[in-house]
Amino acid sequence: MRHLILCALLYLVSQIAIAQQEQHSPVQVVRYNIAEYENDSKQGYYIELLRLALEKSIEEFGSYELKPLILKDVPQGRTLDLLANQDIIDVHWSVTSITREQLLGVVYIPLLRGLMGARLLLIHEDNADKFAAIQNPQWLFNHSIGSGIDWPDTKIYEKTGFDVATGDATHLHDMLAQKRFELFPRALHEPWDEIAQRPKLMVEPNLALCYPAAMYFFVNPQNHTLRKRLTFGLQQAIEDGSFEKLFLSDPIIADALQRSRFTQRMVLRIPNPFMSIRTRDTLKIEQYVWQPLHSCVMPKI
Repeated sequence: MRHLILCALLYLVSQIAIAQQEQHSPVQVVRYNIAEYENDSKQGYYIELLRLALEKSIEEFGSYELKPLILKDVPQGRTLDLLANQDIIDVHWSVTSITREQLLGVVYIPLLRGLMGARLLLIHEDNADKFAAIQNPQWLFNHSIGSGIDWPDTKIYEKTGFDVATGDATHLHDMLAQKRFELFPRALHEPWDEIAQRPKLMVEPNLALCYPAAMYFFVNPQNHTLRKRLTFGLQQAIEDGSFEKLFLSDPIIADALQRSRFTQRMVLRIPNPFMSIRTRDTLKIEQYVWQPLHSCVMPKI
């Protein structure tokens, strides 16, 4: 009887110790930027993926609190600069580049599984017949492209021979409507909502562009704990299928995969000379890329 009482007391003491430890364990606060000024409905996917990675890593890294911050009228490049040099935000999602990977902590798991390198082409409706007459995707090099002034894609287009007009991300659709360039490449999930209120713009129905590209979570270069946590959490989600479930169930992505008919298009494949060796090797891992796009975004060795 005394033995049973002693065991019960030891168990009670151990549970109290565990509860006290959990009570005093710091909650990891993860701050991220909401691009409210762009009214960007696509950001919901990244937020849910961030939440999923944090949930999948609770047992290893503890509790967390997601804290959204509104940084109005802050372009992508400036947001990443704040992430690298200021204690304002803890994580941001962006297309990668060698420079960004050198300056920031990187979670080397592609968030969009290759979709950022598979591009549909927004055009002005007045040019629909001109592009419908194209029989070889190489002819796209004869037409001007619009791209963000601080986007990694811009250098890719310029290096491969396109005539590129640059502008602030918030102005590019208006620039296309004003015919200041002819093509505006957008990832598969991006153009549909963007043209809903812009009747002069349309998605060109037969042509596409693709190149190796990855969208990553970036963190402050000194925040090794968050980088390791997100890497661990995303890998767990990949292995248990919850990553793919979220990817395929996101309404914007699901709609884009169906509407884009990407595999039925004439595709101009271009290289990405600004891709790091680490990202090249990452995109070679089949589980990280949506299978129908694998041959398109697979980097050439």
